[in-house]
Amino acid sequence: MAKIDDVFGKVPASILSTWGQTLTFVKTTTPRTYNPTTGAVTGADTNVSVKGVITQINSSEDDGLYQTTDLKVVIGANELGDYYPTEADRIQYPQAGSTKEGKIINIQTARGDKPIFHTLIVRPQ
Repeated sequence: MAKIDDVFGKVPASILSTWGQTLTFVKTTTPRTYNPTTGAVTGADTNVSVKGVITQINSSEDDGLYQTTDLKVVIGANELGDYYPTEADRIQYPQAGSTKEGKIINIQTARGDKPIFHTLIVRPQ
């Protein structure tokens, strides 16, 4: 095991369980296919309940590639196990009394031998 796993491996879970809110990580488990004749999109998703912290993003981050409506979402890796988020996945989060969904447009993972936490840039849909 890498030293970061021993020292910091349990820190995100503790912080997120105390300060985070419950979010739904929508994992795309089978590829999406589009039928141009019928217009139907097929594929399966798996919903995973995760704890996360949502913050606003500064549009000047990453050379101004983000929009002012984009969100930065930090989630722990415990709920996802060894799964790494992809840009095909989505996040559902509560906002103003309703559930919103955002597409993941950027992923940064802190890790040693295993993922510790993921920082996701999410664009509301």
